[in-house]
Amino acid sequence: MHEISIAGAIVDAVLDAAKKNNAKKVNEVFIEIGELTALNPEQLRFIFKAITAGTPAEGARYDIQVITPLINCKKCLYNGPIEFFEKLHFFLPVIKCPRCGENDVDIIAGRECCVKKIKIL
Repeated sequence: MHEISIAGAIVDAVLDAAKKNNAKKVNEVFIEIGELTALNPEQLRFIFKAITAGTPAEGARYDIQVITPLINCKKCLYNGPIEFFEKLHFFLPVIKCPRCGENDVDIIAGRECCVKKIKIL
């Protein structure tokens, strides 16, 4: 469950930004996470609620946007989404070109994990 350490780092960044801007309250946090990070948005929200108790971020709304993985194939120049396959009730990514099957691809989206915006008072 790597969500705990990631959530802690996000909350630290949010609280640091709030402090630097003399905020009394964090109202909303906008986050982007790529599907390839394997972070679960619901688990993140649960952890945020638990670790922000007693801080200016307590009760803040977390708007989490999940970013679809996109690749660029170096062989056929395909630019688009990857495919997933299901195994044991999980959807796992296939990091290869769905058009030509080439593995030599650049991942251009889907690995993000960043705070995009914070609304404070």
